[in-house]
Amino acid sequence: MSLTDLQIYIAFHPAVAAVYAGAIGACVGSFLNVCIHRLPKGKSIITPPSHCACGQPIPFTLNIPLIGWLVLKGKARCCGASISSRYPIIELLTGILFALAFLTLAPVKAIIACVFVSLLIILAGCDLNDMLVPDAPNFALVGTGLLLSIIAPSLHGETGSHLEVINRIASAKDALLGIAVGTALIWWIRTVATVILKQEAMGEADIILCAGVGAYCGWQGALFCLFGGAIIGVLIKLPSVLALFRQKEERESVPFVPSMAAASILWFFYGPQLIQTWQLWTQG
Repeated sequence: MSLTDLQIYIAFHPAVAAVYAGAIGACVGSFLNVCIHRLPKGKSIITPPSHCACGQPIPFTLNIPLIGWLVLKGKARCCGASISSRYPIIELLTGILFALAFLTLAPVKAIIACVFVSLLIILAGCDLNDMLVPDAPNFALVGTGLLLSIIAPSLHGETGSHLEVINRIASAKDALLGIAVGTALIWWIRTVATVILKQEAMGEADIILCAGVGAYCGWQGALFCLFGGAIIGVLIKLPSVLALFRQKEERESVPFVPSMAAASILWFFYGPQLIQTWQLWTQG
């Protein structure tokens, strides 16, 4: 089956494609869990194979996404240690997002969405788990975004010219503009806020992440990544935000990457609808 035949099949059978994509996504989510656990610690994501905290290897039959955790009831068979619920949650979330991509997006953009979502889940998971964002997946977000923009101009809607090279150049310009806006936006906010607060307001990882989102989603996506992420972060961590107004010596650190990732995924899937909703709302 050629790539064109595959696209036609997916277009006419989105539900079937979504089921397959969901199953693949759960398997990918299992690998993302490995990345989330090992990357912040500087460990290889290839070797050694999956193993329990006590060092015992995990049999293949117990390493099946979602099913393995349910069969074990969240407890390691070898030593009885508790297995974090993060593992099935990441597998389920990845599977759902992969399936949603093929239900709501054109085939090519759905495939790109799987790459985009996977990298964002790694970044968000690392920030939640260790309050540390590894450079490798962050820079990969920027690099793959630019590369895929050139390979698939439809990512940025650049399909108007009969000459494919023109479409690719226009798409690359959109990605580069998104990278520039994402970088500059966070850099200036970080610089001004650091001066006002007299402490680092945002990390370099936030700058790279917003640039990567710009590569995939254009400059509008970079803007939504920041401001939409801020709104999502406030809604999720409202008790912590309210606590800032109380007098206390130690304040809780709130990871921002998960909120930025959630806003970015929302934009990638529903950007045009969000723009239309905003225009209707502003026009009364």
